[in-house]
Amino acid sequence: MGWLNITEILTQDEQAELLAEAGRTEQKEPVDMTVLLAEMGRLDTAGRPDFFNRRVLPELACTDPVNRDVAVNEAAKLLKPCGVTRQTIRRAVKLSMPEDVEGGEDTGEKEERKSQADILIKLAEAATLFHDDLQEPFSLVEVNGHTEVWPVRSRFFRRWLIGQFYKMTSKAPNGDAISQAMGVIEAKACFDGPEHKLSLRVAEHNGAFWYDLADAGWRAVKITPEGWQVVDSPPVLFRRYKNTAPQVEPRRAKNSLLRLLDFANLRNEEEQILLLVYVVTCLVPGIPHVIPPFHGEKGAAKSTVLRVLRRVVDPAYRELLTIPKEQSEFALMLSHNYMPAFDNLDGLQPWQSDMLCCAATGGGISKRELYTDEDEIILSFLRCPTLNGINLVATRPDFLDRSLLFELTRINPAGRREEAEFWEAFEEARPAIVGGMFDALAGAMRVYPKVKLTGLPRMADFCRWGYAAAEATGTGGEIFLRAYLENIGKANEEAITGSPVATAIVALMRGLPYWEGTAGGLLEALEKVAETEKINTRAKSWPKAANSLSRRLLQVKSNLMDAGIEMVVGEDAHAKNKIFVLRKSAESISATSATSANPYGTRLTACGDTAEILAAEKIPPQRKPSNGAVCGAFGACGDSGGIFPTLSEEEKNNFKAKSAGGGLNGVDDIPF
Repeated sequence: MGWLNITEILTQDEQAELLAEAGRTEQKEPVDMTVLLAEMGRLDTAGRPDFFNRRVLPELACTDPVNRDVAVNEAAKLLKPCGVTRQTIRRAVKLSMPEDVEGGEDTGEKEERKSQADILIKLAEAATLFHDDLQEPFSLVEVNGHTEVWPVRSRFFRRWLIGQFYKMTSKAPNGDAISQAMGVIEAKACFDGPEHKLSLRVAEHNGAFWYDLADAGWRAVKITPEGWQVVDSPPVLFRRYKNTAPQVEPRRAKNSLLRLLDFANLRNEEEQILLLVYVVTCLVPGIPHVIPPFHGEKGAAKSTVLRVLRRVVDPAYRELLTIPKEQSEFALMLSHNYMPAFDNLDGLQPWQSDMLCCAATGGGISKRELYTDEDEIILSFLRCPTLNGINLVATRPDFLDRSLLFELTRINPAGRREEAEFWEAFEEARPAIVGGMFDALAGAMRVYPKVKLTGLPRMADFCRWGYAAAEATGTGGEIFLRAYLENIGKANEEAITGSPVATAIVALMRGLPYWEGTAGGLLEALEKVAETEKINTRAKSWPKAANSLSRRLLQVKSNLMDAGIEMVVGEDAHAKNKIFVLRKSAESISATSATSANPYGTRLTACGDTAEILAAEKIPPQRKPSNGAVCGAFGACGDSGGIFPTLSEEEKNNFKAKSAGGGLNGVDDIPF
């Protein structure tokens, strides 16, 4: 990394002016004070004072403060036999300084520091100063023919600035001058510079996707529907952190993305399809990304899979991470890694699960910069986190809604390879795999505008882009959708299994078409079922009182709906109690079979490289808010006709009257 040529920045007049401010001109060579004092030391005692006044004193007045103090101490030793004290020498130096006849030596030092700061500020103009969308100061610096982006407060920019100063003056700036200059440079970047958005690893610009290779030349890959190419000077500004490692040079090869499957120990073809689609969608900027929790017994190469994914999507110097105990440290880790890979987890605390959900769909935190002030640091992120564990660490319903589950099997000893052999083969294939990802993404960009989907799952962007990627790679969008919707069914099963309340409700409704009662009655019924089904009611997630049951039910309501159990919450106006109504939907979906029909009840029609998913009758009717007597706290809000759309008018009126008057006496009064 070389320094800029100062002659390309300043004119000759400007160079002369700055050199004069630094205490010397370009024509005058600096005096070596050590040589001068050595010459004075060779004189006899009588000749030393005169030599000091004529030769040494004028030079001391123009020497920087640090070297001046050293020279004064040496001169005092030489003049001590002559009866001259150090205080006398200092007074003489102060009086000989033309810029400080009245103010003393301290003022002269300040003047010198000020001139150094001015030079540093002038040199910083060689860089382009700007700020990001959070008003943080940054710089664009030309280095060896390419442009680099660095925070003004970074060590790199500080070192670059000091190097420029030394290249011009052959002197080192003092600390005070650097501090003064950095403050002004930050202000210029924030208030005078333009605003630019910075991206980590991927970005979108003028209809093209960009991928940062993070190499020494600061190159990037431009991906368009027509294809991809490596660009030396990309128009997008990328941010790099210490853990951002360079990507290999991508290479074009036919069907090269399929080679990724040689290095991932997946169980079946469906998971292979989902993995290939997943890595392609990771390169799509600005959309929520699914979270793939890998799980399996020891020896299933779980850590290896995470490292393989990291190297093809977001290479890093430290590939596998551990989740820190502090929320702010976790947020910093998510902010600084595009694909943070968390290895060998035993479980997730609720706040850790929530943070990973925020990272996948977009979020962040703010915290005080220092404990002594009110300044905030905002950490925002939209990332592609991955994680693994022997057991499935994703248990919370909201996390599972964002998940793409992969279960790995133990590798047969006969099929094992040594680490060195495995990674040598992978690194040989990696350029082609990366190029294959870009090919697939370019193809997906051609297909994506034509894809029309309805009845989408929660991760709708992944579903649509995944369909386009599957079409582009020749797998087929319909095949991808079947695999993805089956995976959603597995996640829904895990959500119900991981919730004691949901498991108990499924068991309760196993032999009943419907159930009705208060929260207290429902909790009592669930506790009886839990005892029969051996469900642990001492678990932290089991509600201890009726008033906490509503929160637990809200977490699993959508999962129960997917399992074929509808929940409606009404209110008994007379007794002022909430009424919980559970019933099986007309076409219940099994919550205990991993191969059950997908919970979205969809059917597929395809035409060429376009498709449309039409919602089938299995999806429960949407209830519109009204001012009726029954309003569900869990989103089922409407009048009795909205809750029971198949009833006759007489049945609706009878139910309304009993509900309003508090006359519901049991399940026999529920009109279905």
